[in-house]
Amino acid sequence: SKTDNDATFMRMKEDAMRNGQTKPGYNLQIGTENQFITDFALFPNPTDTLTLIPFLQSFSNRYDRMAHTVVADSGYGSEENYRFMSENGMEAYVKYNYFHMEQRPRFKPDPFKAENFYYN
Repeated sequence: SKTDNDATFMRMKEDAMRNGQTKPGYNLQIGTENQFITDFALFPNPTDTLTLIPFLQSFSNRYDRMAHTVVADSGYGSEENYRFMSENGMEAYVKYNYFHMEQRPRFKPDPFKAENFYYN
């Protein structure tokens, strides 16, 4: 951005022209506990996947403890994020990023998709 050197061009949810135009912005993350905001952070990354670990670390730095439970949508689901939460003893309620696609009828019956292979 010409006026904000730290901003990153991102696709915004409000796109009045519906043309996928990018605008300078930030990715805001907010942590809550019992409906109270406990932490927040701004990130230049447009995807949520890359913000979870740094956000959980900022929570840890602020409160001198790791979060006990993490609840997030599938935008945060990645192997690195699951590993980090597991290694730090967090109870994770985070969908993996292909969860919704796997629920579609045309995805399940195809036995030749690698995701549908049975591992024993």
